[in-house]
Amino acid sequence: MALRNLVVLFCLFAFPAISQPIYQVNEVEKAAEPAGGLAMFNRFVLANLRIPIQSAARGMNARVLIKGVVETDGTMSGLAIARPLDSLCDAEALRVMNLYKAWKPASLKNQPVRQAVVYPIQFRTAPIPAYDSARHAMIEYFDKNYQMVSDEKKFRYRNIIPVDRYGDVRADILFQEKRSGDWKTVKAFPFVKNEIWVQLSGPVKLDSIKAYRISANMGNWESPSEEITVQPDGRLLSFVAYPGSGKLPAVRKSYYQSGMLKEERIAADSLVQVTSWYDNGQLGSVILIDNKNRISVKENRDTDGNVLVKEGNGMARIHAGTYRGKTVYEEGMVENGFKTGRWTGKLAVSDLVYEEFYEGGKLTKGVRHTGEQPLEYTVDIVQPKFRAGPKEFFKLLRDHVNYMPPMNPSIGRPEGKLLISFLVSEEGRLSDFSIDRGVAKHIDQQVLEVIKMTDGLWDPCIQKGLKISSRHTFPINFETN
Repeated sequence: MALRNLVVLFCLFAFPAISQPIYQVNEVEKAAEPAGGLAMFNRFVLANLRIPIQSAARGMNARVLIKGVVETDGTMSGLAIARPLDSLCDAEALRVMNLYKAWKPASLKNQPVRQAVVYPIQFRTAPIPAYDSARHAMIEYFDKNYQMVSDEKKFRYRNIIPVDRYGDVRADILFQEKRSGDWKTVKAFPFVKNEIWVQLSGPVKLDSIKAYRISANMGNWESPSEEITVQPDGRLLSFVAYPGSGKLPAVRKSYYQSGMLKEERIAADSLVQVTSWYDNGQLGSVILIDNKNRISVKENRDTDGNVLVKEGNGMARIHAGTYRGKTVYEEGMVENGFKTGRWTGKLAVSDLVYEEFYEGGKLTKGVRHTGEQPLEYTVDIVQPKFRAGPKEFFKLLRDHVNYMPPMNPSIGRPEGKLLISFLVSEEGRLSDFSIDRGVAKHIDQQVLEVIKMTDGLWDPCIQKGLKISSRHTFPINFETN
């Protein structure tokens, strides 16, 4: 009998929330809107939208209208298509809108109320003539001088790049030559899909999850390439784009487990622009990092979209990475774009991880508070390094790597920049190796074996005075001279 009364009581409390009326925009005093305004919402959509390549290939400038109800807690319910475009774009529009949870609810008589809304998701792309819908592949044609052409009479070579619905490589890349009117495969560049485990971070420490690291490239250092990490259900965890010519990544993106973009790093010249988002979809900050690791804050907002830094001045709150699997936020004054005075890094309001002191954006002193005794430092981060030094490492390469191709020595020595990445643990142990950019297959594997020989002989990354596990990209230049 008591249980029955408890159920009835619960239903009485729950009923008013469920039965709250849904107002239209003309029936409220203040309409529901994205936190931070429509411009912030559009930036979120642009950052997260993955236009299906089959739709994008024909060129687009259209939109899907999404309808739903903005609830009093700032979430949205009842999402549905109000005006469709096509099945693929409709599904993508719903996916993106489901990720966004930074709404300001409508108000009536100074009380939050539920309101029906209709919002557009814009799809805009230029045509992609290289996409072949019958093959579900990008096909690039070249003349005898390896110049890209569209005139069929000049076709001599071609690349066939099989892609999935979003344009990511899904199978081996084929390089073909036209011989006697038929296309013959000269070389196949392998599609690589490795199962890995990824450690997630958040307000509390999260478990590792299974994922797949996927890559494929044209096998030479000049060509651009991409590497993605996806969950088994296809949601992204990371994206890395290499521009080619042996350069380090031009774009790095990391994602929340939901598949929403968390951070984007774009390298250009001597600056790196870092844009971060809160887990509700609100833009957090836009900062620039120069080649001296000095940070300049360009934009900064809180989770409700309120501006914290305006025209380079204000009290900032910036996502600063993780500490033992938990998200850390830094807070402090910004003057003329640069950190100044005392800054703190915290897991929560009272969980102090470190404090730092700046003058004109330059770190003068840092104190970490997570050990038994405070630990002082003056350098924010020290990258992993081979303990014996670069001279000894390259001596290992000379002793163990045969640079000439074993089957055809007349080809000569390779040229370019080899990029190998691996995880360096807190103890200096190496694991999770990946050849991100090769120069020649016989060279790549030999260098990889040399790096594996150095397991345990590395000093780990030191961040704010603490040894941490980190992924390290190791570049090695090969020159003909």
